[in-house]
Amino acid sequence: MPVAVGLYRAAVAAAAVSGIAMEVARAEALRPFIYFTIQSNTLLAVCFAFAAWAAWRGRPGPPGGLKGAITLYILITGLVFNFVLSDGPTLVPPAGAGELVGEPWWVVDSSDLLHTVAPVLAAADFVLFDRHRRMRWFYAAAWLLYPLAYAVFTTVRGALFPMAGYPYFFLDVSLLGYGGLIRSLLGYGAAFLVLGLALVAADRLLGAPAPERVLRRVRGERSAAAPAAEEAGPGAPAAEAAGPRAAPPGGVV
Repeated sequence: MPVAVGLYRAAVAAAAVSGIAMEVARAEALRPFIYFTIQSNTLLAVCFAFAAWAAWRGRPGPPGGLKGAITLYILITGLVFNFVLSDGPTLVPPAGAGELVGEPWWVVDSSDLLHTVAPVLAAADFVLFDRHRRMRWFYAAAWLLYPLAYAVFTTVRGALFPMAGYPYFFLDVSLLGYGGLIRSLLGYGAAFLVLGLALVAADRLLGAPAPERVLRRVRGERSAAAPAAEEAGPGAPAAEAAGPRAAPPGGVV
């Protein structure tokens, strides 16, 4: 089972790396790394590559707080893109999210990998394979430090280099003004806090990872069958193999 978990997590890391590579290949220098999408997927790739290695070597994976933070950030990426920046994962990608030119629905673009595939796979990993009940409630607030630092970075960058612009409209001071920026940060910050609290609540409600639950059930069935076989005695299988005796005349056995 650890081998399968490791392969799954390696596939998640590969999906994120593939999307990032496609963006870097079509962009100028390292410009894509300005976007929260690319940064969160980079963190995801590093975390899941380490988690895959740890699963294969039988070693502890990333700490619960770190794994939860990266899960939150990639969920933010997917939710904001699909519900704020675009009508769908393959319709109108924002700047730096890849370009789609009449591609059929079954073609996976970098936008799909970064905004849909990676978040969905990361969420599934959290539910199925993570060790739960490791998170504390204050983690949800602590996890917001990185999005806040990102907002400060984009604001300072926009002020120092006006021609560079802002990566997202809800962080665009030239469009919102500083008052509007503060309101935007408060609104998104509250939403991200609720999402983080939901993640902690899910962690506290979920039990052992699915593979461990399956193994425990199998082991429990085996341990329950062993005493029954001992009580039946060595002659029980032979008697069963002989089959039922024919009833004598009169129906008395």
